[in-house]
Amino acid sequence: MLGIVGRLSKDTESVLGIYDGKEIVKRLRSLKTWGFIRETAAAEGEDPEAEIAEGMEEAGKFIGQEMFIATGKGSAPQLANLMNLSRRTNYYQFRMLTQSFGEGIKNGEFNPGATNPDVLSAMAKDIGKELDLIDRLSIPPVLTGIKAVDKESLEMAQQQLVSGLDMVAANLGEGAKPLEFTKGGVAFKGVKILGSFLGAQLEQNRESLDQMLAPADADKVIASIKKKDIVIAQGALDNYLMLYLGDNEENVPLVEKVEDSLAANDAISYVDGFKGKKVVGFVYADKEVGKATISGSLKDMALGIRDGLGATTAFGDTRDLAQLLDVLGEKEDALVGLCKAEAGGMVAVLDQGVKFEFFGGVDRGAFDLTAKHKLSKLGGGEGTLLFGNWINSPEYTKRANEYGEALIETAYSMAEKIAGLKVDDSDLQQFQQGFGLFNEKFRTDTIGMWDSLQTMQSGLGTEHAFVIDLKGSMPAIPQIPQELVDAGKFIRISSISPVTDRAKLKDSWKKLDGSLRNVLKSVSEMSGTEIPMQKPMSSERNGLTTWSFSFPFFNDDFLPSVTVGDKWFVLSTSKVHALDLAAAADSAGDDRTGAWFELDFDALRSFTTDWVALLEKNGEGVMGPNFEEFKAELPRIKKGLEAFGEFDSMGINQRIEGSTLRTTVHFKVR
Repeated sequence: MLGIVGRLSKDTESVLGIYDGKEIVKRLRSLKTWGFIRETAAAEGEDPEAEIAEGMEEAGKFIGQEMFIATGKGSAPQLANLMNLSRRTNYYQFRMLTQSFGEGIKNGEFNPGATNPDVLSAMAKDIGKELDLIDRLSIPPVLTGIKAVDKESLEMAQQQLVSGLDMVAANLGEGAKPLEFTKGGVAFKGVKILGSFLGAQLEQNRESLDQMLAPADADKVIASIKKKDIVIAQGALDNYLMLYLGDNEENVPLVEKVEDSLAANDAISYVDGFKGKKVVGFVYADKEVGKATISGSLKDMALGIRDGLGATTAFGDTRDLAQLLDVLGEKEDALVGLCKAEAGGMVAVLDQGVKFEFFGGVDRGAFDLTAKHKLSKLGGGEGTLLFGNWINSPEYTKRANEYGEALIETAYSMAEKIAGLKVDDSDLQQFQQGFGLFNEKFRTDTIGMWDSLQTMQSGLGTEHAFVIDLKGSMPAIPQIPQELVDAGKFIRISSISPVTDRAKLKDSWKKLDGSLRNVLKSVSEMSGTEIPMQKPMSSERNGLTTWSFSFPFFNDDFLPSVTVGDKWFVLSTSKVHALDLAAAADSAGDDRTGAWFELDFDALRSFTTDWVALLEKNGEGVMGPNFEEFKAELPRIKKGLEAFGEFDSMGINQRIEGSTLRTTVHFKVR
C-alpha cells in the first residue's frame, strides 16, 4: 500500500510519498469543472490540456507511479541546527539594520533599510560566537526517488543521472572521487566531494573570509569544512530510480527486509485503518522532527533590534525600549512553550473527493480539544455557508493576549523613538506629525478600547461558534431595483459565545462608549464639523436585548448589532439571525469535542443560481448598458454553475482520539 516504505529503514525520520499520480490526474480530468475550464479556454482559442500534453506524457512515465523523499537517522538534529541558524541569521540581520539606521541618523540621513558597510564588517567578527552551531551543520541523509512506468524508461533516466554525476566528478578533478557501495540491497554509484578539497580551496582564497572573520575564527571555519564530505549517488531498485545526498554513504535509509523497515514501525500503525482504500499520499515525521520545527518568529528579531540600539547613541537612552524587547521575547517563549510534539503522519485517500487524515504532529495548544461543546448543532442547516465551532484554551488565550500587548507596547515605544529623531527628512516629518496627532488625540482612547475588549472577553465563555448563512433579506440599498430588494437573499454573519459574567459585558460597553465619544470629539475638533456619538437603539425579546445603531437602509435582517442575555452573546450583521441562533443555542449541545469548520458548496451554488435567475429577470435596472453583455454570458454562467454542482463541501476537524491529536481535512466531491 505504501510502496517504497517497505524498504525504508525503521529509523527513517521523515517520509513524503505520493502514489498513483495517473489516477489523480484521471479523476481531475473527469471533473465537469475541468471540462468547463477547457471549454471556456477554447472560446479564447486555447486548450490548457493540449498545451501540456506532450510534457505530461513524458513526465507521466515517472511521476504517474510514485514519488518519495525520505530522510534518515540524524536528520532531525540537522533540521534543528538549520532552524537555529535561521533564528541567529534573523538576529544579526535586525541588529545590523538597527545599528546601520542609527549610524545614518548620526550623519543626518533617514534611511531605515540602509546597510552600513562598517557596521556589517564589525558585526561579522561576532559571527565567531556562532561557529559551534556552524560546526554542527552537515548534510542530512536524504533519499529521493521516482518509480518509472517500465524498465526502458528507468534505464534512460538513470543514464542521464549518471552522466550528470560524472560531469560533477570531472569538473572537480581531485576534489571528488568515484564512489560505489551497496545499502539495503541497492547498488549505488556516484561521487564523494571531499571536504578536505573544499577547505583547501577556501584556504587558498581566504582574503575575503579574513575580512569577515577574525583569523582564529576563519581557521575554525576552514577546519570544519575540511571534515565534511558530501556524497551524491544514484541507484535503482525494481523500477525505482533513487538519488541519495548525505555526508556519508552509511546513512542511506534503506533495508532489504520489510520486517526491518519503517512499515514494521509501530509509529505508522495509523496506516492499518486504510487497507482497501485508494491511498495517494503518505507522510511520516519522527517526534524529534516535529520538535525541531517548533519556533517563534519575533524573539530573535527583537533581540537583534535591542542589541543594535545598544550599539549606537543615535536614539538616546534606549534602556526602557530594550526592556520591552526582552519582555516581547519572553512572552513569545511562553506562548511557544505550550506547543507539544509527537510523532506525526498523514494519509491521503481518494474517498468522495480527497481526504487528508493527520495523526499526531505538533499541537500548539490553541484549542481545548477535550471539552464538550454546547453549540455544535448550530451548523448544518439549509443555506448555511460556513460553520465553525471551537473551545479556546484559557491558558493559550491568556498568553496570546500578553504576547499581543507586549507587541503593541513595543511597537509604540519604537515609533515614539523614531518620532523623536532630529533629522531633516520629509518622510520622517510626515510620520512625526501623524504620530504626534495620534499621541495627543487618540492614544489614551485607543488603549481604552483595547481594555474594553479585554473586559468583554473576560465576561464570555471559552466556546465560540461562527456562522455564515445566505438566507438574509436584501437591504434596501439606494439605486437597487425594488424587485431585487424584495426577492434577493443576502449574507448573514454571526458569532455566538456563552455569557459567564454579564456585568463585565456591561462594563466593557461603558469603557468602549466613553472612548468612542472622545474619539468622535477629537475628530470633530479636527474637521470643524460636529460629529455626535450616536445613541444605540435597543429591543427586547425572550430575555435578550439587541443593541444597534440606526441607518436609513437597515432592516431587522440586515442590522449590525449586539444581542446579549444571561446565557448568550451574539455579534451579528442580522438581528433576526442573532435571535434565531440564541434560541437554538439553548438546545444545541451534544457530546462533540474538538474544533470544527464546515464549508457547504451547495449553499453557495444555490445562492448564486437564485441571484443569476433574479438578475436575468430584473437586472437591467442595476446593470444598465452591461445587461446585454450579461445575457450573452448567461449560457456559460449556467453551465459553470452546473459543473460546480459536483463540489459538495469542505470540512476540517481537529480532535483528540485516545491520546493522539487527529485532524481530518475532507474536500468532498460527488
